[in-house]
Amino acid sequence: MNELDRKNNNYWTWGVFYKNPNDPSIWVEKKSGFGWTVNFAHKISYFIVALIVGMPLWILLALALMD
Repeated sequence: MNELDRKNNNYWTWGVFYKNPNDPSIWVEKKSGFGWTVNFAHKISYFIVALIVGMPLWILLALALMD
């Protein structure tokens, strides 16, 4: 089995979350559809997700506190 076969169902949870510790890439193309996702086998991917989710929340909180 090719460990970098990104279409392999064994590396996808619910067809959305990619986790392959043998794949050195952090960003990978989605299994289906358009776009990219992170390889959740890398610790840095959780930091990236936290930034993507956290920055808008931080901005909203800062704007709310300005009132």
